Amino acid sequence: MEKVVRQEYNAPALEKGLDILELLASSAEPMSKKQIAEMAGRSVGEIFRVLSVLARRGYVTFNEDSGKYMFSMQMFTVANQYPPQSQLLNIAKPLMKMVSEKVNQSCHVSWYDNQHLVVIGREESPYKMGFSLKIGAKLDVCSSGSGIVLLSFSDELKREKILKQSGATDYEIEQANALLNQTKNQGYFIGPSPQISGITNISVPIFTGSEMLAVLTVPYVTLDSDAVHHAVDSIETTKNELVAICQSISHQLTPQV
Repeated sequence: MEKVVRQEYNAPALEKGLDILELLASSAEPMSKKQIAEMAGRSVGEIFRVLSVLARRGYVTFNEDSGKYMFSMQMFTVANQYPPQSQLLNIAKPLMKMVSEKVNQSCHVSWYDNQHLVVIGREESPYKMGFSLKIGAKLDVCSSGSGIVLLSFSDELKREKILKQSGATDYEIEQANALLNQTKNQGYFIGPSPQISGITNISVPIFTGSEMLAVLTVPYVTLDSDAVHHAVDSIETTKNELVAICQSISHQLTPQV
């Protein structure tokens, strides 16, 4: 059989645009043309036209007073127009709000795309304190409840590909693999956060048909009911609430024959 050779093409302007977007998306502060050029390893002349187009199309915002640029929400808006993601969020958001208000905890929904497990929706705890993740946050596959659920409900080939692209160490992969069978058998993951003390990750898969589409997680904050002066739902109660709404979301996402 004749071997197909993949041809690589270069698009310098597109490369510059992507470099700028990735740079501004990772920056907490607005940046000037000079700062962007220096950080991107390019000259101001190289990026001037690309920046102008990105600003005109709404992907970056230009402040005339400061002369600085910052990442806009346009990319997020475009991503949310992707039909499966849009449908998922339309169904999940009211249920996420309901469960957050019921158990006084935040929750977030994430899905795997293009080598990353990314938070695409969240609901903050109605209580005065809590823990939540930002929209767009990238989760460690082997060190998060969402990642363990993703691996548990992926077939072997997909799991190997995800792990290969994750950048996890051999030890992290070994630790994650030890949790997969139990997670799949019980249908959810519960375990202490390896990154933040006092947080227990409760993660449940969302399906469309037999295919796992996303993961809904409550980063459960342990509160003392006497100190906060109200009843605190247990981890078990929170898990049951989360399982119930994930089943509801999955049912609504699955075509009914």
